[in-house]
Amino acid sequence: MATVVGLSARYANFLVHPLLPGPGVCQVCRGPTRIGYPMCWPCNEAAKLLGTGAADAVVPVSLALKGEQYANELWRYKNAVGPQQQYFRMGLAAVLWRFLTLHEGCIRAHCAVPSFDTVTMVPSTSGRPDHPLRTMLAEMVGVTRDRYRDLLAPTPEAVDLGRAASSGRYASAALWGENVLLIDDTWTTGNHAQSAAAALKAAGAGSVAIVVLGRHLNIDYGNTADHVEEARLRRFSWDACALRPWNHPGG
Repeated sequence: MATVVGLSARYANFLVHPLLPGPGVCQVCRGPTRIGYPMCWPCNEAAKLLGTGAADAVVPVSLALKGEQYANELWRYKNAVGPQQQYFRMGLAAVLWRFLTLHEGCIRAHCAVPSFDTVTMVPSTSGRPDHPLRTMLAEMVGVTRDRYRDLLAPTPEAVDLGRAASSGRYASAALWGENVLLIDDTWTTGNHAQSAAAALKAAGAGSVAIVVLGRHLNIDYGNTADHVEEARLRRFSWDACALRPWNHPGG
């Protein structure tokens, strides 16, 4: 019988830990930024536009590098058909399950909350009727299944907002102080995820933490190649903390 550890094991061969915040590393999304700047340009713009509506933490599971295996699987789990589709969905569901089992506690500590009462996802604005991420969260991932709620929907104005972060991109069902774990599959600029976080907070959420399966990067852009080369110096380990430079035993 397939297990979470068994299904996720092969990913250790190609997952890449994001660098921890510091010089040249965005303190929000962990992508590259100019030395002397705490945030990359998209995260800085989102912070200016959303203020306290932005997420309290953004935690990528791994870098997802354009043209490489993990980025490919994050595309294929949505676009492949038949047995291949199920294969990639099961694999990525196992990655998320294993990651949250080990590291949700440190995300709670980072946000200074006792628990995340609710799990939801960043919905598509492209009209995809049955998003596979929802299936994973609501049915496949044991640690999210019982907490999952459909909270967010694009507003009628969403298609006209372009790519910028906006508190008007999504509307959320009412919340009463619940802390929310917001899941997305891929972060490029993060504007949709941050817009979703802002909608949750406007609807009454307490703390909102974003967990993203892949922080998308293109090594042909700017100084990204150097950033990725540094990230690759640390061999991937399931035990490595997502937020601090230490390990969680038992991974």
